[in-house]
Amino acid sequence: MNKSKPNPASYSATDEQETLAIDTFKNLVDHKRVRMDIKERDKYPNIDGYMELVDENRSPIGKLEVQIKKLRGEDPKLQCPLSLFGYSETTCNPVLLIAVDTDLKKAYWIHVTKDFIGGKPIGDDQKTLVISFPSENAVSEKDDSYVREWGKIVETYKNRMREYPLLENLYKELSEKSNPALGTESVEFFEMHTFLDEVNDLLDKKFGIVKQIFYSNAWKIGLAYNNYESNAVTYTLYPIPLRKNDVQIKKLDNALQKQLQEEGLTFRGYYKENPIKSRPQEHAVEIVEHDTLRALEYRLLRLGNEFLAREFIFAFIDRFALEMGLDKKDTYALTDVGRAFYLYLPIWVEEAIRFIVKTRRNGVVFPRQLLYGRPYFDPDILACQIMEKEREQIRQTVIKRVMQGDRCVGLFLGNDKFPFKIFKESLHFLRSRRYEEIERPYLPKDYSRLKDGGGWIWNVFSPEVVETNLKTFFKNIPEAYAGLASFNFPELAKEVPLFGGASLVIVLFDLKESYTAFEDSPTIELFHLVNQCDNDIEVELHKKGSDQIPPGLSFESLGRDLEIRGKKYRMISTRSSVLDFIYEDLPMFGFVYEELITNIKKYFSSLRKAPVTR
Repeated sequence: MNKSKPNPASYSATDEQETLAIDTFKNLVDHKRVRMDIKERDKYPNIDGYMELVDENRSPIGKLEVQIKKLRGEDPKLQCPLSLFGYSETTCNPVLLIAVDTDLKKAYWIHVTKDFIGGKPIGDDQKTLVISFPSENAVSEKDDSYVREWGKIVETYKNRMREYPLLENLYKELSEKSNPALGTESVEFFEMHTFLDEVNDLLDKKFGIVKQIFYSNAWKIGLAYNNYESNAVTYTLYPIPLRKNDVQIKKLDNALQKQLQEEGLTFRGYYKENPIKSRPQEHAVEIVEHDTLRALEYRLLRLGNEFLAREFIFAFIDRFALEMGLDKKDTYALTDVGRAFYLYLPIWVEEAIRFIVKTRRNGVVFPRQLLYGRPYFDPDILACQIMEKEREQIRQTVIKRVMQGDRCVGLFLGNDKFPFKIFKESLHFLRSRRYEEIERPYLPKDYSRLKDGGGWIWNVFSPEVVETNLKTFFKNIPEAYAGLASFNFPELAKEVPLFGGASLVIVLFDLKESYTAFEDSPTIELFHLVNQCDNDIEVELHKKGSDQIPPGLSFESLGRDLEIRGKKYRMISTRSSVLDFIYEDLPMFGFVYEELITNIKKYFSSLRKAPVTR
């Protein structure tokens, strides 16, 4: 057997050469298109941190995880740890391996997937594999093609998530064609049941939302396996419907597994360890963690908060005002928003498709060409292909059809940055709370400021507007985070508190009137303090240098006691970064999700260290 799937690595220290490689790589990357969170001393196992691709408005497109290594020779090749390939199959994001020539100030990359090791025989004691980097996979200040290639990789991962509902038929096929392991006695079934008991216990209790997302209408989760050996296993999990009398363990033959894989069903394969045999409960935690983080990374939770719903609806309308037939305003009646989304928008898309096909714009002769590989039509992509005067013609046609009572049904609409499902949920949530109209949560961007201040997105706001929007943001963040956490993880919310359970958060920010370079960027510092007598979170905002800043507040105060307005606090954590989030289309939405991801990871880390109990 070709042994080609290793286990993820444990933590290790980063030497000075790797730190130099990281610094060199940071200087090569286009910071307008790529936001980086890369640590110069390893904080994560297997990777050095994250990169987030952003569009021209600095709105997030998607994340990649990276490991950075220094090249030690003229040829762009290095020894890649096999553990990185194992890790790439357990994480929710694409993984890149970066090789850096610190002398020539060059970098190369590859997308780490199991295809690299394919059928190559891997020895029992082998820990690395030589990887040669294609010359075209270069990271250069003069050529940004690497950003486009990374974007394609991110898009591929997003497509996998969009296609998840299509797996229902594959699960049905698995159930009908596999062989139930009935009447057989073996210690392996005890191990499988121990694993499944823990998976189902976690999904039935603290992580019920994950079960709803990935295994909707399931009573329990079952296991279908192909091979089960002392040091190897190949399996997939499947939902057992509430109304079906089915077994929890099924045996697949090679032909059925290959068929299901080719049709899109994902199998987990381990070739140096059988974690269900050696550590079934710990492995169950790993599986639930993987699916939980996947739900978070792809923003699949229910919002559960009025501010988050308002923020999303306004950002959505700002992006699709033309296609919805709405003027950009600071207040909307929900009835108008509903009509624009459910009546006007689908007809606009239909008319836009007809126009593009009729005029053969960009060589399009069939409507399906406008899907561009997606399972839905994106109004944003359609609008980009229609000129200003042509848009007015379409608008008049759409208005006429709406007034005549026409409806458009059967078209699937969507957008990556602003999922239509979240818009529907936001609208439904506000209606259920008896809202009749909604107000814009933040002061709007002023793109005319870009002409005078340069192209940096930070110039769309004056310092006064940023300060106002920051006050709005931090006033609402405790309830927004609590809503997202408690609405989706009611049994877990108290164990994943905002800002590490701080009772006082002091925010310091530094702004300029205009920005001409990345080095001029606005900055923000957060100091998290706890007072055992306070249960709620209080947030203070101060400009850097203000005489209102509590004395003694500094990064050196971490872990120390401070007296602030007569109360004793202990500083439990700090953070400092470029102030980017307030300029995004969905500041609160992105921020609370990232906070919850960080806290959920910490929770699972503690869960793996503690004995598994029920």
